[in-house]
Amino acid sequence: MERREPPTERETTPGETPPGETPPGETPWADPVLEKVVQLQRTTKVAFASVAMSPLAYIPEAVDFTRRWKQLPFLQGHHASTGAIRALVEFQDAGAAATPELKPHPSRARAMRALKGLRGPLDEVQGAKILELYGVRRPAEATVADPARAAAAGNEIGFPVAVKALAPELPHKAKLGGVRLDLRNAVEVEVAAAEVLQAATRAGAARPKVLVQEMATGAEVLVGAVIDDRFGACITVRPGGALAEAGDAVFVACPLTPKQAQSYVDSQAERCGLDERRHDLKAMAKAVESIARAAHDLGGRLTSLEANPLLVGAKGAVAVDALAEARPE
Repeated sequence: MERREPPTERETTPGETPPGETPPGETPWADPVLEKVVQLQRTTKVAFASVAMSPLAYIPEAVDFTRRWKQLPFLQGHHASTGAIRALVEFQDAGAAATPELKPHPSRARAMRALKGLRGPLDEVQGAKILELYGVRRPAEATVADPARAAAAGNEIGFPVAVKALAPELPHKAKLGGVRLDLRNAVEVEVAAAEVLQAATRAGAARPKVLVQEMATGAEVLVGAVIDDRFGACITVRPGGALAEAGDAVFVACPLTPKQAQSYVDSQAERCGLDERRHDLKAMAKAVESIARAAHDLGGRLTSLEANPLLVGAKGAVAVDALAEARPE
C-alpha cells in the first residue's frame, strides 16, 4: 500500500501574502465601509448591524476582524439575523406595552360588595352590574318575575325591546331558546317572556326571571377578560356573536392605559369587521380599558368577565350581554 505524507501548509512565494492576512500597507476593503457606518450611527442615532451570509464569516480571521469593530454588532446567517432585528424592534415598543401601575378604581369597593357571597357563574344582571360600575354602557332594561310585568316593562322602556331568560345556570341562553329580539308591542313581549321562562326551566334553571332590554344596534364584538392564577388578568377582543369561538385570540395583560387600549383596539379592528369611518373605535377602546381595569381590580374574586356582544355603533358602544364567574370567597 502506498504511504501518503500528511498535508503541509502551502508555501508562499517571496512577496506573496499568506492566506487570511492583509497585504502590508493595504486596508481591508470593509474598513472604509464600516467607518462610514459608525459615523452614520453616531450622527443619525440609527442602529446598524453587519449581516454575514457566507461560511467564511466563521473563520478565525473573520472573527478577529469583527472584534476590532466593537461599535457594531456582527450577525451570522439570515435566520438568526432577522430574529435578532425583530427582537430589537419589539424591544423598542416594550415600554409602551408595559403594564401600568394604577390605583384601584373608585368603584372597586362597590363591586366587591356586589360580589359578596357569590360563586360560580353569575346571571347577566349580576355581571352587568360589575361592567356598569367600571363605566361600560348598558341599554335601558328591567328585571321582572312574570310575563305580565314584562309587558309593562316593555311599555315603559319603549319598543322595540329584547326579552331574555335570566338565571346563572344559563350563561349561553340564546342557544337554549332563552332570547327573543325585536319585539314591537306588549303582546309580543308577554308571549316571548312566557316562552323564555319555559326554555330556562327546561334547561334546569331553578328560579328564572325575565330581563326586558332596549334594543341596540351595532357591530358585534366580544371583549373578554380571564384571570389566571399565574399570569394574572388578560383581555382579548374578537368578533362577537356566532363568530366568538372562531379563530385565534390575542390576549394582552391588564390593566391598560387609555393609549394602550386604543392601540390594541386599532390593531384588532379589521379582524373584528370594524372600520373607523363607520364604528366608534374610541368608545370601544374605553369599554376595553374599563373591562381590563375591572379584571385587574377584582382578580381575587373573579375568574372571568365578558361583554359578548359589545355592540359598536357609529357613536358609542354598549354591552348587551354580560358574563362573569366568581371565585369562592
